[in-house]
Amino acid sequence: MRRLLILAIAAGALVQAGTASAGCWATVGLAPPPDGIAPGDTWTAQMTILQHSRTPLPDAKAARPTLTIRNESGATRTFVARPTKDLTVFQAAVVFPAAGSWRYEVFDGFTTWQGEPAPCAQTHTFSAVTIGGAPAGGGEPPAPDPAPAPAASTSADEGFPVWPVVASALAALAAFALGAGVVRRRRAAREPEVAVR
Repeated sequence: MRRLLILAIAAGALVQAGTASAGCWATVGLAPPPDGIAPGDTWTAQMTILQHSRTPLPDAKAARPTLTIRNESGATRTFVARPTKDLTVFQAAVVFPAAGSWRYEVFDGFTTWQGEPAPCAQTHTFSAVTIGGAPAGGGEPPAPDPAPAPAASTSADEGFPVWPVVASALAALAAFALGAGVVRRRRAAREPEVAVR
């Protein structure tokens, strides 16, 4: 019975570590606003949010990502995105209130995993865009690209997820140490004591 209990604890630790490393991070794909968008125009921002770059978020129907815009003076506006029929795509109606240079970022909404709170959410930042002509600081607006590609997220969270690997390694080490201790105790119990004269 004791052996079964120890094995169950060790297996539980490994399963928990495996779940944590299975993809508690997300990527966000988002094309920049269309060329020629002016202040007051609505940009229908479509964000593709994928867990581990492959699948929908575990609780995609309940996720509420946000898109925040920020100009050079620090003024911000945040827009809540809603899920679409495609569980990987979320949509927000974004309105830039003034001309100038605007940065934008997406909070991916990865806050739960199978209904339980999860510390997986990240904020993904994107390159600045110019709305309505010249940037706020003056000068000529940049020439548009002939075929604009979707903006790439520049957040560090899209790199290798270190903390889940560390948690998995610690759980494996704990399970190994627990198993080694059990083996030592059993060997010690089986070996007869030898008296030293």
